[in-house]
Amino acid sequence: MTDDLPSWEPRWKRRYNSPPDDLIKDFYVPAFARSRNYDRAVGFFSAGILAAIAPSLDRFVLNGGMMRLITSPAHLSDDELAAMGKGEELKNYLKEGLRRAILQPIPSPVLADRLKLLTWMVASGRLDVRIALREHTHSYALFHEKIGVFSDQPGNWMTFTGSPNETIGGARLHSESFPLHRSWVNEEQRAYAREERDRFEQLWGERVDGVALWRVNDWIEHPMRSNFGIREPSAGRTITETGQPVSSIAPSLEGVSLVPSLPDDLTLHEFQQDAVNDWLRAGGRGTFAMATGTGKTITALTAATQASVSSSNANKPLLVLVIVPLIDLVDQWRQEAERFGFRPAVCHGTLTSRQREHLKSVFSAARSSQGRRAEMVITTAGSLTPRGEDVADDEHFVQRQLARHRGRIMVIGDEMHSLGTPARLNALPPNPTLTLGLSATPKRHGDDEGTHALLSYFGDPVASISIKQAIYQYNALVPYDYLPFRIELTEDEAKRYRQISQRIAAAFAKGDELAAEAQIRARTRLTQHATGKHDRLRQLMASGLKGQTHQIIYVAEGKNPETDFPALKKTEKMLRKEFGMRIECYYGETDRNRREVLQERLASGDIQALLAMKCLDEGVDIPSARIGVITASTQNPRQFVQRRGRLLRRDPNNPKSHAVIYDFIVMPPRPAGEPSDSEKRLIAGELSRAAELAEAARNREALLTIIEWAYEYGLRPVDQPWMSMTEDDEMEEWA
Repeated sequence: MTDDLPSWEPRWKRRYNSPPDDLIKDFYVPAFARSRNYDRAVGFFSAGILAAIAPSLDRFVLNGGMMRLITSPAHLSDDELAAMGKGEELKNYLKEGLRRAILQPIPSPVLADRLKLLTWMVASGRLDVRIALREHTHSYALFHEKIGVFSDQPGNWMTFTGSPNETIGGARLHSESFPLHRSWVNEEQRAYAREERDRFEQLWGERVDGVALWRVNDWIEHPMRSNFGIREPSAGRTITETGQPVSSIAPSLEGVSLVPSLPDDLTLHEFQQDAVNDWLRAGGRGTFAMATGTGKTITALTAATQASVSSSNANKPLLVLVIVPLIDLVDQWRQEAERFGFRPAVCHGTLTSRQREHLKSVFSAARSSQGRRAEMVITTAGSLTPRGEDVADDEHFVQRQLARHRGRIMVIGDEMHSLGTPARLNALPPNPTLTLGLSATPKRHGDDEGTHALLSYFGDPVASISIKQAIYQYNALVPYDYLPFRIELTEDEAKRYRQISQRIAAAFAKGDELAAEAQIRARTRLTQHATGKHDRLRQLMASGLKGQTHQIIYVAEGKNPETDFPALKKTEKMLRKEFGMRIECYYGETDRNRREVLQERLASGDIQALLAMKCLDEGVDIPSARIGVITASTQNPRQFVQRRGRLLRRDPNNPKSHAVIYDFIVMPPRPAGEPSDSEKRLIAGELSRAAELAEAARNREALLTIIEWAYEYGLRPVDQPWMSMTEDDEMEEWA
C-alpha cells in the first residue's frame, strides 16, 4: 500500500461529524501522514493540534511537507480593529500580539517538542504564516474563511471547508462538522475540490479584493527560536509525558494530558509545601492567609494539581472553579494554570457564542460520572454574581452551568475578601467538594459578618505567612525602608476640618448616624486632597526622586472638594511640566492590553512612574516597581497591605535589594484640649496603619516617630497596644 491520500480508502468519509467522529484520530493523523502539502485558511489556529497529531507531523515534514497558513489574529475583536484604523498602530499591535503568544508557558513536553519542529519549519521556509484581515475603507475586520487542502506527491488532493477552527477545541472538544471533497473519487468531487483549492490560492496570492495579508515569518522566527528552541524532523520520534511527575496516572489524547502535573521547573518554598500538605490534611478545605508576593497562586495551583491527581485515581472528573476579583487576574491565572497542564476556560463580561460553547463543553466533560480528567474555569466575581432577576439569560450562563453540575468541584477564591458581600456569597456554588481561600488579608474591613461567612465557606486559615516572615525568614520578598511624612493642613483646611468635626459630634449627639457618616466622608475627602500632599510630593521630586525610575505613585480618588479638579490630573500635570518626568496614568478603565504595555514600559525604564488610584491594589504583578509614594492613604488594611506587596515582589529579570515606601499622613490641627472621639478614631486609624508599615520595615525606628505623634494627640497605649510595643513584639496584621 502506497502512502498517498487514496491509500486510506475506504476509510475517508464524505462528511465528518464530531461527535461521534474523532477528528484528530480519524482525519488529521492519516491526512498528515500521507500528504506533501497542507494549506489552511482558518479563523483561529492553535499549535496544540500539532501536539495531538504527534509523530504524523515528523512524517509529513520528512515527506518534504510544506505548510501554508492563513489565519486571523487571536484575541482581537472587530471593535478593536476598527479603533486602530489601518496605520502603524495595527501592525505593531499584531507583531506584539504574536510575540506575547509565543512567550506563553508551554504546558506539555509533547507540545514543546512540536513547537521546536515548527520553529525549524519556519526557519527553513517549510511553514509560511500569514495574517489575514477583511479590509474596509478606514479599518479592518476579522477574517473567518475556513478552507483546508491536503495534497500528496502524486498530485491528489482533498479539501474540507466549514465548521472547525484549527485548535484542540475545534477538533476535539466542540461539536464540529465538515464535508470532505476528494479529487480522485469522481468528477463532481474533483470539481468541488478544485473550486476550494483555487479559492485558497486566490487568497494566498492576494487576488481577493477586500482581504489583506501580512507575511509574519520574519516577526515570529526569532521569538520562536528563543522560547521554543529548534530541532529537525526525525523518523520514528515519539514524545510522551515522561517528564511529568504524575505521567504514570495521567491519561492522554494522543499525548495531550487531561490531568495536570507539577511543572519540571517548579521549585516550591518549604512554607508553600507545608501549606499544601496542611490543606490536604484538613480534608481539602481552608484558607492560605499568606502575605502578598509569597506565591499564593502557585501554591494554590499545586494544591489543585494534587486534588486533580487524587480525583483521577478515583476515576472521577474534577471541576476547578477559580474566582478572581479583576479581569487582569484572569489572564495571570490562565498563564500560570497552563504551566501545570490545565486547559482553562475563561469567563468574564459578555460571552460570545463561541465562548459559551467552549464553556459548555468544559462543564459537560466535568459532569461525567467517571473519568480521569480535570477541567478548570476562571471567572471574575462580577461575572459569577447575577445582577438581578430581570437580566438577559447569558448573564446567568455560568450560574446555570453550575446549577447542573453534580460532580466534584473545587472552588478557589483568590483575594477572597472580595467575595464577602451577600450577593457574592450567595453566588458561590453550594456544598463544594473542596475549597481554598486565598488572601493576604482574609478579614474584611469593618465587616465581621462577611468575614465569618467567608471563613465558614472556605475554611479557617491552614497557612499564615506574615509579611515579616516572608521578608526575613523565607526571603520571598525584598526588605523595605518606610519613610512617613506628616502632612499639615493649611489654615483654611484646618478651619473646615474643625467645622466638619463639630457637625460630626452634633450628629452623634442627636443619634443621627447617617448624618454623622456623611460628614465623616466629607472630612475624609478633605484629608485625602490636602494641599500639603501636593507640596510634599513636589519637594520629594525636587530632592532627587524625579530622576528615579520604577515608581508607583498612588493618588486620591475623585476630585478636590475645593477646586473640583481630579487629583490624578493635577499630579500628572505637575510631574510632566515641572519635572519633565516620563509618566503614565493607570486607570481602572485602562484596557487589558494597554495595562500590559504600561507594565512592560515601567519594567524597561521607558517610563519612570505609574500614577494610580486603586486599580493597582489587588493581585497585579509588577515586580519591577521599587519605589512607592502613597499620597492617598487608606485605613482599609487590605488596600495598604496590597500596596506594600506591589513593591516587595522579587524581580528575577532585574533584581532589587530593597524597596522604599514614602507615606503621606495627614494630621488634623493640634487640639487645644482633648480631641473629640471621632477625631481620635481618625487619628488612631491613620497612625495604626503607619505603625504596621513601620513595624516590618528595615528602619523599624520609624515606629518611634509614629508613637510620638500619637502622644501629641492624646492617644493612650491602653487603647492602642502598638504604642507600647517592644523590639520583640509583632503587630497583629490586618488589625
